[in-house]
Amino acid sequence: MNITIIGAGPIGCYAGYLLAKSGHQVEIYEKGEIGRPIQCTGLLTADFDQFEIDKSSFLVNTFDQIEINSPQNQLVLKQKEYLICRDKFDNHLAKMALTAGAKIFLHHTFLRKEGQKLIIKNSLGEEKEIIPGAVIAADGPLSPTAKAYGFYHGQRENYVGIQAIVKGNFEAKKYQTFFGSQVCPDLFAWIVPESEERARVGLAAKKKAKEQFDQLMKKNGFAAEEIQAGTIPLYHPDQKLSSENCYLLGDASGFVKATTLGGIIPGMKQAEILAHCLNKDKDYDQEIKVLKKKMDLHLRIRTTMDKFSDGDWDKLVSLIGQEKIKMILEKHTRENPQPILLKALWKEPRLIYFMKFLR
Repeated sequence: MNITIIGAGPIGCYAGYLLAKSGHQVEIYEKGEIGRPIQCTGLLTADFDQFEIDKSSFLVNTFDQIEINSPQNQLVLKQKEYLICRDKFDNHLAKMALTAGAKIFLHHTFLRKEGQKLIIKNSLGEEKEIIPGAVIAADGPLSPTAKAYGFYHGQRENYVGIQAIVKGNFEAKKYQTFFGSQVCPDLFAWIVPESEERARVGLAAKKKAKEQFDQLMKKNGFAAEEIQAGTIPLYHPDQKLSSENCYLLGDASGFVKATTLGGIIPGMKQAEILAHCLNKDKDYDQEIKVLKKKMDLHLRIRTTMDKFSDGDWDKLVSLIGQEKIKMILEKHTRENPQPILLKALWKEPRLIYFMKFLR
């Protein structure tokens, strides 16, 4: 099958790699350069190891601790995580796709859909007509491809993420997160060290992200060497993922964990499921259900946390800071919250307090 992928981000390139390796004719179109601009912190849980991808060319740091801060309390968890260079990571996956036989066209912009045809414009302004057997929209949270196929109908909701590269003195093997109204009432803020001398500092919010970010930088006395920003979609359980011969992947589909706004690992799992469906003539909407249930749970947790007061954050950090709960948190990654929730509630019934926010 000839497959057209719009968007050469990590999810589009990984899908291109899987499909080209399976014998499909794959063309990937990217409106700019691969890996730029950087719009991601680059944190990956240890679940990334399941993909068996050599990390040596893009790994920046490996953490063994996470520090969680509420307004009055603090918790440190032992957890292995990776920090990657998104530019190098994206290009690594693009090289994998090329090696597998995919073709990548840079500076080619999707313009419109005309019946079964896609119209693509190159950097010279020349238009190209494509009639693909399948189309994969992997062109980000504002996906023009998804819009052209009628996927979005007003239910989309986005965060704005802003971070800076800063100099300072940091614990290289531990990153920090901050919750509560005084730092970032919409989500959370982070300080993620690249080394003992440099870190990525930022936050994500639905409103006034720049104002909150400036306050975060001022409070910590940081000066930005580089600013990175981007739109991050909030997962929506009713988002359609396929229509006609078009399929959504990654940010274009909103497959981002609502708890943390991390999308690389769920997006890559999503790409594997779609590749399996195209290879085996399976129903994408049916096969994605197991992964979708995890995304649904992340959203329920996010809508619960959105109702927290500062006192609720302090109460939560205090309860999960008990050794019996820390052991559970340190055994599981945040990719799949179900076992964490079930085991934590069994060990600490007082966590039922937070169930009231589900109403």
